[in-house]
Amino acid sequence: MNTLKGLFKIIKLFFSKRYTSLNDIANSYTRVSKNYNESFLKEMHQYNKEMLDKLIIRYIDNMANSSPKILDLACGTGFNSNFINSKINNSNFTLVDISEGMLNEAKNNLSLNADFIKSDMLSFLKSLKDNSFDLVICSWAIKYQDPHEIIKEVSRVLKKDGYFTVIVNLKGTLPEVRKIYPKLVLRNYKKINKIMKELPNPVHHKTFTRWFEKESFSKIEVKSGSHIFTFDNTKSLVSFVTSTGALAGFDAMVNMEDEEVKSSMIKLFNDKGIKTITHKYVWGIFKNDK
Repeated sequence: MNTLKGLFKIIKLFFSKRYTSLNDIANSYTRVSKNYNESFLKEMHQYNKEMLDKLIIRYIDNMANSSPKILDLACGTGFNSNFINSKINNSNFTLVDISEGMLNEAKNNLSLNADFIKSDMLSFLKSLKDNSFDLVICSWAIKYQDPHEIIKEVSRVLKKDGYFTVIVNLKGTLPEVRKIYPKLVLRNYKKINKIMKELPNPVHHKTFTRWFEKESFSKIEVKSGSHIFTFDNTKSLVSFVTSTGALAGFDAMVNMEDEEVKSSMIKLFNDKGIKTITHKYVWGIFKNDK
């Protein structure tokens, strides 16, 4: 009976278009911002670093501007800008994030002159003049708005032969969470206020590459892979997925801080014998050939 009631409520929310919003995403990341570096980037930063090392080598080899203007979209806690600043001196940074908490963490973490802008990615990009930046970076966030629109706008604001580098989850990431999420939602249907649409993550690296090639970018390098987080127990696993931004937006659908919801998650993971979480990702470096 609860399953039928849950399905009915989800259908009702769907037809009334009660979807999660960008503000919900922002609130999700603000909630986890203070622990983000330790809980997520502590392990995942190696893939950002791998991507940025390749970008920096490419840029230095072809450097047209010794004081590049760099746009860090969805900057989070500022890891990308901090890393690039340690390798390319005299860079001019603009950091943009919709989450006030993340932006504040970036301000606290960076010892450089930069502009910090609270905005969603598309709104900020559309406010810019053509050919404004030499490098644009976007980590783990292009999926939260229309990727094609973002890439189109970046092509416009990026100088010719400038670089756009992106890392994002692949479709099917967090398969362990997907196994239990439908039951979690239905068991807690009374607490559902909104529903979240499937995020437009790329299916694989070829899909990802085509996104950019359609907007006059040429591929420099693309790499995909996965990272497995292993936990001693399901309580630690649940603590991780509810405190890293991994479920950003979905936690507006079901409150992940609710103790009953957490208990449901622990039981469902236990029932499935799940003690790992798999992040599937792809990153790429692209040159603007416009």
